[in-house]
Amino acid sequence: MAAMLNAAKHREIEVASGSPATELMVNHGTVAGVKTAKTEFHAPIVVNCAGAWASAFGPGRTPTKPVKGQMLALIPSRRNLLRHVVRAPAVYLVPRSDGRIVAGSTLEDAGFDKRVNPDTIQHLHQKAAELLPELGQARILEAWAGLRPGTPDGLPILGRGEVEGYFLTTGHYRDGILMAPITAVVMTQLIRGEQPEFDLKGFAPERFR
Repeated sequence: MAAMLNAAKHREIEVASGSPATELMVNHGTVAGVKTAKTEFHAPIVVNCAGAWASAFGPGRTPTKPVKGQMLALIPSRRNLLRHVVRAPAVYLVPRSDGRIVAGSTLEDAGFDKRVNPDTIQHLHQKAAELLPELGQARILEAWAGLRPGTPDGLPILGRGEVEGYFLTTGHYRDGILMAPITAVVMTQLIRGEQPEFDLKGFAPERFR
């Protein structure tokens, strides 16, 4: 994410942080830009990649919903205790370069509630220790909750919206950060009027209309 922001600034792309989109501006059936809580951005193309919040923006039906996931970061007793991702039915463990081990995560239908439940975090810690016993004595550095964009059929929504110049790319659920590069490639091709190198029919927004 840091590299992406630096690349955007290097290309003189304006990043409006903390300014949520509130309205798609449309002129005679064609996109004219987007309004945010602070200002307006005029553009012939708008891409809705608002994740769990995509349904609150733009025309037509975008049936994404937030799926809450709680997780925690542990500080193990020794560095390099874990060198690769470990997955199990009840928990997964991800080592970070600074020595932390991230353990997660829950799947909760809780709306936009991002509060952390201490009992849930302790349960995840216990499951992590069952997978890697040394983590039983590991200190909890932090705990947090994120919101994943889920869809009715579990597939992303990629394609053209209901007005000219409006595109959707959302609903990646738990794999957004992993699928971001290829999503950017195929959506760029689509927006430019090129044939995407992968067939996007199964992800088209109109399947929900």
